[in-house]
Amino acid sequence: MPVTRRLDLSAVERALREVQGRFGELSQHFTEPRDPFTDEVLLNVLEGYALIDDYVARGIDLFDLQQLNLMLEINATVLCGRDPARRREFAQHLAATEAHFFNNVEGGIKDLYNWYCSYRSDSIWKRAAGVYVRILSKPQLFIEGNNRTGSLIVSYLLMRAGLPPFVLSLDNAEGYFNPSSVIRNSAKHGVKALYELPKIKKKYAAFLEAKAPEPGRFFLSGTPTPACEGSY
Repeated sequence: MPVTRRLDLSAVERALREVQGRFGELSQHFTEPRDPFTDEVLLNVLEGYALIDDYVARGIDLFDLQQLNLMLEINATVLCGRDPARRREFAQHLAATEAHFFNNVEGGIKDLYNWYCSYRSDSIWKRAAGVYVRILSKPQLFIEGNNRTGSLIVSYLLMRAGLPPFVLSLDNAEGYFNPSSVIRNSAKHGVKALYELPKIKKKYAAFLEAKAPEPGRFFLSGTPTPACEGSY
């Protein structure tokens, strides 16, 4: 049975700070330019990890029809954090994102939910990779922040299965950013997608599994507690 363990957010921050400190050097190996890895971006992502840790601890199933909207909170957190003043500043954008999320026929939450339901029997690695591909490929699930939000949802899925989260590190940065560029430039519908996306999903699943950290690296020490009923 999968177990629920709380994240060691200090360990997550240390890994992110290492990447931030060498981001200029690492970015020389990226196939596309990336925005600077600022303190604001880092701290918002860290708050995103705290959020998914809370979701997992409370047994929330993001792919329950009644909980799908909670993905919007992950996206809002990586974009503007949890500060109410920043949320008010971003209010118009957040409202537009919500409309896009629910109403985009080709790339909205209905597309992601239907895909997920069709592949529930996949291994956790393929399922997590497929969700990431579905979020990031065109048209994307969110207006902005799809990479960061998608990676947090991947981490959420892994943690629900009792596995460590995906955390950007010196070891996996190139293997994360370069495939993400390929995915962002791929369409999720059409004839080409029928043979292209399964290959991308398979490669990204292999990457996630190969780069999975040691089980205790990002979890607090202590006795694990049983996962809530309904975990997969």
